[in-house]
Amino acid sequence: MRVKIVDVAKEANVSVATVSRVVNNIPLVNEETKERVLEAIKKTGYKPNAIARSLKIQKTNTMGIMIPDITNPYYTEIVRGAEDVCGIYHYNIILSNTDFDPEKEKKSLNVLVEKQCDGIIYVGKDLSDEMQAELIDAPSEVVLGCIPDDSGVLSGVLINNETAAYELATELIKLGHKKFMLFFDELEEGYIYQERKKGFIKAFDENDIEFDDSRILREKLSLSGGYTMMQEAINTGVDFTCVFCFNDQTALGAIRCAEEMGKKIPEDISICGFNNFWIAEWTRPQITTVAQPMYDIGAIAMRMLIKLCEKDGDRTVKNVYVPHEVHIRGSVAKIDK
Repeated sequence: MRVKIVDVAKEANVSVATVSRVVNNIPLVNEETKERVLEAIKKTGYKPNAIARSLKIQKTNTMGIMIPDITNPYYTEIVRGAEDVCGIYHYNIILSNTDFDPEKEKKSLNVLVEKQCDGIIYVGKDLSDEMQAELIDAPSEVVLGCIPDDSGVLSGVLINNETAAYELATELIKLGHKKFMLFFDELEEGYIYQERKKGFIKAFDENDIEFDDSRILREKLSLSGGYTMMQEAINTGVDFTCVFCFNDQTALGAIRCAEEMGKKIPEDISICGFNNFWIAEWTRPQITTVAQPMYDIGAIAMRMLIKLCEKDGDRTVKNVYVPHEVHIRGSVAKIDK
């Protein structure tokens, strides 16, 4: 038989209103009475009605997280960081996978709003004008992950992608590389793509290397996508010594294809990725990459979101840039200039 609030009130010898105040953490009950009510709750096994409670205090203690690809370890690490912070502050999570699909994004946002999420973290590679407007107008608090809001309305947590790509390209050029292939996303050119491209162009310009768009190949950013792009790059007969892949999974697929086509890594072709997916350190050779603190991005974004929801402290809109690191590993070799 389900225990009701009236049963707790009877056990503690207080009114139903007093039990309600204790359950909803309303500071109108003295400590002795509060302890008696809590003991009665424990003894009876009473479970508060979360829906009724949220209607009363206008708060659900639920956060929504929108990510584009739950199978990508980059995004799952972000979720892990956010979830751990939620656990500390006693929030629950509703996770939504959008598959980089604008319609799914709109539907997911609507669902999270209907579920009365106190706040929402939106994670993506770009922020379209339409989604930007939807997020700004949402009744829930919103923080962005991995991208900024150029309107200055929403806060975000991300790395400086331009600087990261510039530093990686500079290190590769120092090793003697001048002929590159770039393996990028098949989807439209979003914010992260543009920022990394700017970083590479800056490094090339400083070293008198021409940036040639014809050396950019596009496919799905996956093992199979990397494999396909490497196959195309080798078959076209274009002269290149180094390949920059948009992420580590793509780099791993590219390495597999190159080796199957008789190329040695890194003696014949140097390959690097991005994100520092855990497997990058366990392949042979280990993959040169840029490490992003994905867990920290999720954790910091959630802390910012909780502060917004609890009206705690400064509400100034800001972008938090977390540090990145360039890791030069065995998949890249020094060559004669």
